[in-house]
Amino acid sequence: MALRTADRIAEQAKAILVAEGSEAVSMRRVAGAAGVTAMAIYRHYPNREALLGAVAERGRADLAERWRRRPREDNPRAELRAVLNALLDFALDQPRLYALLHSEPPWHEDGVARDFRSDDSPALNAVVAAIDEGMHRGVFAPDDVWEAALSIVALLHGLISLHHAGRLGVSDPEFRVLCGTAMTRLLHGISA
Repeated sequence: MALRTADRIAEQAKAILVAEGSEAVSMRRVAGAAGVTAMAIYRHYPNREALLGAVAERGRADLAERWRRRPREDNPRAELRAVLNALLDFALDQPRLYALLHSEPPWHEDGVARDFRSDDSPALNAVVAAIDEGMHRGVFAPDDVWEAALSIVALLHGLISLHHAGRLGVSDPEFRVLCGTAMTRLLHGISA
């Protein structure tokens, strides 16, 4: 029973976050939405940070599942573009959840921040796998796979952050074109 209540609380916190952003997630508001008392929520989550950590953990798990279910490309260059497009889709479809996972403090249920080389970043791990395969097949020049992946993801993340902040002044379709052009420029630099 407690697990179901904790899940319901986390789902209500996620719904508020997706609709309004993390700043709108308060223990009292989530408790009301989940149908529990304000004090009862603390039996499942000791503080707001732990609750946001639970939302982030679920978000990472959902994103990892999205990566696992998507069709794979045989060509490493096409696979890398598919991975980056999936990340872009997520960022545009779920901007507030994307921000929680990528732009805000590293929320984890246990309160411990993790390095990107951990299994904590489904997006980065998918980029690493595509680049590593491309390097092994001679499509991409030999390099440090983690640094190459981080460079690519950092470029896309920076563009996404600027777009979410309204700093680029382009529509979502125009933004997709901009991202594709930026990735072409970057990938040309790592091609064999």
